[in-house]
Amino acid sequence: LSINNWNQNRIERNKEKSILSELIIDLEDQSKLLETYIEVESSFYQNGKDILSYFATNQTFNNTDNSIYSKLNSLVTRKTFNPVNQTFKELIATGNIAIIQDKLTKRKIIKYYHELERISLIIDNNNIHIVDGIIQPEILKHTLFVLEEDDPRLEKMNSKIFDKKSLTTVRATSENLLSNPDNMLHLFNLLEQRTYVAMGHAELYKTIKLETEELLSDLKTQIN
Repeated sequence: LSINNWNQNRIERNKEKSILSELIIDLEDQSKLLETYIEVESSFYQNGKDILSYFATNQTFNNTDNSIYSKLNSLVTRKTFNPVNQTFKELIATGNIAIIQDKLTKRKIIKYYHELERISLIIDNNNIHIVDGIIQPEILKHTLFVLEEDDPRLEKMNSKIFDKKSLTTVRATSENLLSNPDNMLHLFNLLEQRTYVAMGHAELYKTIKLETEELLSDLKTQIN
């Protein structure tokens, strides 16, 4: 009986080590992805801030080099957050989370993945209801999604559809719309909201990245 108990305990400890190793791989992948998400949201934030700063100085959203259009166009896009949580989901589904012997470590793991899920829901909600639902359609009503100077793919597409005269006409229409005080106020509010959302997302990502690194360090200590 003693030998059987020892053997069963050895099997479970090996399995625990394997589980922790898989979690470490997931956390390392998550940490790398979070760096990308932080960069993307910081870029959105900076573009919104640049446009608002330009408006504060010039009292208009129109500019001669069309850089405003490029930055505005970036703000109608967004990046979906995909948490790396497959190993944790499997542990919960199979009940193997119980194999992790240290209770404090187990609590930290569960708390981390619950927080990861919470952040994922917040960002998905903001992307769907604010960026997709409000920001994108409203910005595109007033601005020109034509970047023939900046994007070779759009330039090629536009050259097949429009001639230079047509593009000039469309650009003039957008400039007139952006010169309307009501539209300026509307776009200003949209930019404030979009910039605030990007800043909030970046902060959430930075927070969860720190928590990812902390849990990663704890698990590496446990496995050694």
